[in-house]
Amino acid sequence: MIQHRTCLAKGVTSFAAALAALGSLSAATGAHAQDPVQGTVGLDAQVAQVCVLGTPNPGTLALGQISEASGARVGRLTTIASQSIQLPGTFCNYAGAALAISASPLAVTATTQAGFVGSVDYTCTISAWGATAASVRTSAGSSSSTGSSATNPAPQETDLTLVVSDFAVSSDDLLQPGAYLALVTITLGPDAGLAASGS
Repeated sequence: MIQHRTCLAKGVTSFAAALAALGSLSAATGAHAQDPVQGTVGLDAQVAQVCVLGTPNPGTLALGQISEASGARVGRLTTIASQSIQLPGTFCNYAGAALAISASPLAVTATTQAGFVGSVDYTCTISAWGATAASVRTSAGSSSSTGSSATNPAPQETDLTLVVSDFAVSSDDLLQPGAYLALVTITLGPDAGLAASGS
């Protein structure tokens, strides 16, 4: 009985070894049949051309009283210092964008009476965009004036400064009393767009 059991154990061992060998062969055959495959997926995106003009700070120039309150020039235009308006974070992400300024005279909102002056001219300049400054000088005879534009040959992001200066009247007469208003428009974009907008 002991010898019989010993023979059976040997038989089982041989059978297990045969199964293991067969399993190894099967695994090797399966690995060869399952070579990896590959595929590709493309990604497609775009970035539009865009210009952003920084928010003017301050948004309005409060010049206050612009006529002399006393002395030999009382009632006439006083000296007005140059004013600055910041436009931070201005940018165009493409080359060739142009900047232009148009402006109306600082004019009284009421009808100008004979012998009085009701319009004050001034100059607007922005010098940080192109090789030359964008500027405009208002004219008392025109409701809106357009000057020279500035073009940047490359994409740019910068902080712009609008300088308003050289306040003057066409004749040194008394200023018409009342509220005086003006509008400055800054346009930034392609040259063709500036032409189309009248800037």
